[in-house]
Amino acid sequence: MTTKRSQFGSLEERTRQTRTSPDAEVRHVLLDGSCPGLVIDRRKSASGQWQGLVVRVEENRLIIDWVSGDRITKP
Repeated sequence: MTTKRSQFGSLEERTRQTRTSPDAEVRHVLLDGSCPGLVIDRRKSASGQWQGLVVRVEENRLIIDWVSGDRITKP
């Protein structure tokens, strides 16, 4: 094993660093009022409407897609 270290620190030090801000936390939500999911990112569309990147399971399949913010509610 090598002890090579870059100007950015060791690989171990870099992997321990978190790149997310407190505002970018994963949030538990309901999609369309009944389907549980997780919002892992959010953005504002060109039309000015908020969208969330939602992860959910439907019919034993993992679905990840951008959905309109008005479809997302807190549980």
